[in-house]
Amino acid sequence: MSDIIGTRVGRDAKTRAQYQNWNAVKDQLQVIMLLDFIPAADGGAGGSLSTDRVVPGRASDALCDAILRFQKQHFPPAQQSGFVDPGDAVLTRMEKLAWRHPAAPKASGQWGEFQTVSVRRALIEALKDDPHLSQGKVVDILYSTLSDGTVTAGELDDLQLVADKSTTIEPRTKAMLELFVKEARSKRSARGPYELATPRHIDAAEIVCNFLKGVGRGRWLNLDRDEIGVGMLMRLAYPGLLRQGQASLCGPAAFLFVLLQDRPASYARFAADMYDKGTAMLGGLSVTPNDSVRQYPAPYWQINTSIVGAPSAVWHYPPKIDPVDWVTMASLRDSENWFCTYDTADKEFEGATTPMELVWWLNKAGYSDVRHDFNLLRHQRGTENMDEASRLYSAGYRVCLLIDYQMIEDPKKSGSRVGMDEHWIVLRSRIDRSGGNVKMTIFTWGDANRQVPQSGVLPLDDFLMNYHGYVAGRP
Repeated sequence: MSDIIGTRVGRDAKTRAQYQNWNAVKDQLQVIMLLDFIPAADGGAGGSLSTDRVVPGRASDALCDAILRFQKQHFPPAQQSGFVDPGDAVLTRMEKLAWRHPAAPKASGQWGEFQTVSVRRALIEALKDDPHLSQGKVVDILYSTLSDGTVTAGELDDLQLVADKSTTIEPRTKAMLELFVKEARSKRSARGPYELATPRHIDAAEIVCNFLKGVGRGRWLNLDRDEIGVGMLMRLAYPGLLRQGQASLCGPAAFLFVLLQDRPASYARFAADMYDKGTAMLGGLSVTPNDSVRQYPAPYWQINTSIVGAPSAVWHYPPKIDPVDWVTMASLRDSENWFCTYDTADKEFEGATTPMELVWWLNKAGYSDVRHDFNLLRHQRGTENMDEASRLYSAGYRVCLLIDYQMIEDPKKSGSRVGMDEHWIVLRSRIDRSGGNVKMTIFTWGDANRQVPQSGVLPLDDFLMNYHGYVAGRP
């Protein structure tokens, strides 16, 4: 028995007497939405009904005529009552036909044409109590499109339709929904369809959606909640979006890239709690950044003493780094610093991550059999280390490699500044060193599948002159 309405809706077909249910605005809205999603050829309203002037206790002439027209097309005279009752055959047939059609015809009503059942159904559910689309209701509509693990192009179009056509959606909510659609469309074009890879990622998306229902800016007064939440949703589907920009946060980026694949709910809870509370758990690791991390990245005054004469105060703008990446990466990095603060992205040394810190993070996050073999002071002299890193990758371990960053851009160069030139990447394939040249796929700088080398060849000796070792852990 369907429970989408709680009481009778309509008028008596013979006497035209109203069924005066004074509290059932939501029931009228449900029937209107169902009839609107059924094409006129199937006895529906085809989008011609309006939800703008629903009066408690009085079904409109248009609604009553639509109910009777539907009954006359699908039922014998004895069942053409003019009423729709909870759980009756009329309501069941309406639901079946509303969900059957992948697209309603273009209509003169408020909503126009929907392409997908998922968004239509979620919209009907959201409007069953009243026609006002609050933040919570729209987030529920959004989550309904995520809950099967994919968001199709048609669903993105329908979500945009909700943002465009609703006359009751709140300004904040409209902006949030439009931001999700914009980001998902752009990522779909560049990186493929929006997909949550596992049920764990769907559960993580629910955590993020609950975060989006919140209000206020938490403990990060310069960062917007909805921008953070949409950024989290994008990274659940596209972990490769993690990017430190000009900030020296490659260690946290590599660690969180691994975490997003294996423990996405840990990532989602960490980011949400960090924003709301200014402190969060990451597995067994307690992370509390300095207050100055939470005040950044707003523009700030900086004294420029290089100018001849009196020092000059100028505005300094932070490098481009996505807000959610700053909240997660900078918080982790600063919290783990013992003797210095990582409060601006131009602090190169303070952002560096040592191999033993990465070992510590993986252990605290729940990875098992965490292994390491590295040398910070010199490069590897033989192939045993790289072969073992490759073997561990094939055995199902997550493997992070410590290299000199110059190797990615110019394999002929190698770094020399300890703690500054070293760069963390994540191995995404076996390391192929056949024929004396090295090939592999890695995650680095916002690219989950970067080919090394990008062109030409990378001789084994050049690779070894840029390679320090690995840290690996079993998920």
